[in-house]
Amino acid sequence: MARQINTKIVGTFESVIYYKSGEEYLMRSKGNTGAQAAIAKQQAGILGKASGISAKLRAAFKPMLPGAADRKLMYRLNNVLQQWLRTNPGEETAHVDSIPVLQGFSFNSNNRENDFYVAMPVTRNVDGTVSLQLPAFDSPNPIYPLPFNGTINLQVIAVSCNITNLSDINSYETQLDINYTGQPIPAQQLPLELATKPGCLTVIALSINKAATGIVWAMYN
Repeated sequence: MARQINTKIVGTFESVIYYKSGEEYLMRSKGNTGAQAAIAKQQAGILGKASGISAKLRAAFKPMLPGAADRKLMYRLNNVLQQWLRTNPGEETAHVDSIPVLQGFSFNSNNRENDFYVAMPVTRNVDGTVSLQLPAFDSPNPIYPLPFNGTINLQVIAVSCNITNLSDINSYETQLDINYTGQPIPAQQLPLELATKPGCLTVIALSINKAATGIVWAMYN
């Protein structure tokens, strides 16, 4: 019998075995070990890949992560990466310019939902580099709902990670201070010196006044 990886039997009824594999609850007929082994192997592969990508991203984002190593953050990031990997992104050959399951992931919250509500989309340029789109500052509180007074500090870290070769990883970090006095500032682009590549997950994290930090955008290929 093939060894079950990260699985736990939770009950049986007549000829059916109910078990938990990772975060999924599955079932199989007694004696159907071949199908079970295939499912367990596939699930273990997703769990392992998500954990590896998560570790690489967290290492790159360390300058903006709050406090010491946070296992809850690790589990939450692992989970959203597992969700994305279950869509079989490796089979996609075209540009994927938005990955909603990753966008909005907060580094500050313990909530399982994505609640980093900052509307700063990222566009892919013709040469493969990316640019962060900064909104117009034309109100007393232009980055709702984050209050600020005087200088707005933006810290940005962009990471590109090959999902099949985790040693192929690149990152770029920059900061921008905007002195806002209440006078309108037009929308602008912040170029990021990082190029997207085939087979690579590109993730952009943003910290605003070190008060709110999270993933503002993600893309693939």
